[in-house]
Formats: sequence, structure tokens, C-alpha cells
Amino acid sequence: MSKLNPRLLVLLALALGAAVSGCRRPIGAPLPPPSQCRARSLGIGARDVITVTVFNETNLSGDYRVGEDGALDYPYLGRISVLGLEPAEVAVQLRNGLGQRSGDNPAGHDVLRDPSVRVEVREVNSRRLSVFGQVQHPGVFPHQQCLTLTQAISLAGGFTALAEKNQVRVTRRDRQGNRRTFVLRVEDIAEGRAPDFDIEPDDVIFVPESLT
Repeated sequence: MSKLNPRLLVLLALALGAAVSGCRRPIGAPLPPPSQCRARSLGIGARDVITVTVFNETNLSGDYRVGEDGALDYPYLGRISVLGLEPAEVAVQLRNGLGQRSGDNPAGHDVLRDPSVRVEVREVNSRRLSVFGQVQHPGVFPHQQCLTLTQAISLAGGFTALAEKNQVRVTRRDRQGNRRTFVLRVEDIAEGRAPDFDIEPDDVIFVPESLT
């Protein structure tokens, strides 16, 4: 097996170094985690608004806001905890409750027989993200499932002319309360040279000003 030309090895090393230097992260900055948006489900949270539809029962259908304690008030059934549940799970809970005897039903009859219930999330107010710095409309925005960094920047109206697009910082807290900051190259993401980045609830996105 023939040996590689030493001069060729040097050229390859220089080319690799140049490619890597164009996408370096600051020393100590953590690697962005891989996309997991399809694998996680956050469920219903406090202050969310859900729409309940009970077939042929207009008085039991409508919009209901989840309280700070993760529960909502529902006719006949009273206070129901829905924190962390999926809409389909809430529908089952309501269907089972409506088919049983209720303390608010003095006659002791079933409220409904085999009710058809559908639940949808109308407003997500429990999960938010913050976008600050060199964006058109800095502020706090509702978080949506599988929201990415480029989509979050768009929610804030996009970059200003002074934005340093390849030094965008995303800061988040883990379950232990520790803060981590990721430095992302959004211009590279937009041009297809890097994968997009999943935004978690309560992430803080900061776009610095370009120094050039």
C-alpha cells in the first residue's frame, strides 16, 4: 500500500482547519442538542385555553381557561385537573365524568349517555420564550411545539441591520436550575450550512450587535 505524500497531508490539514475555523464556537460553549421535537410532548399547562366540543350539547361546549393550579371549572364536574395531559386524555376524562352520576345532579341520573367529546388547544399561554437584542420586535412570545430558532427570530420580526447573525445566544435552564448558553450561527442555518435548533419553553434568545 503506497504512502500518502507528506505535502498532500499538510494541504489536507490546512483545508480542514480552514473549514472548521469558519464555524467555531466560543471556547467552553456547549454543543447544541440534537432535535427531539417529535419525541417530546409537553401537554396542557396553566393559563392555556382549550376548546371542548360535546356533540349535540352546546351548553357543555366552549372555551375553558386552565387556572394557575392546572385545573379548569367544567359544568356538572366541577374542578378538573388537566395539567400535563394531552387533549385526547382530557376528552376521555370529560367523557367518563359526564357519563357518571354527579353531585350537582340532584335527580341522580346520568348527565349524558355515551357522550362524544373532542378537546383541542386553542391558546398556549403556559409556555413562552423571550427574544431580545437586535430584532425588529423584541419581546415575549407564546411557545409552540417544535418551534425552531429561525422561526423564533421570525416571530420577533427578523433581524435588524445591526444584528450579528452568527453569534445568536440561546440561554435555558435545565431541570436542576442550571443555566446553559448555546451560541448559534443563524445565518448558516438559513443558508442550509447548519441544522436548525429546537427552542424549549422559557428559552431566552439574545441577538448581539455586530462589531463590524
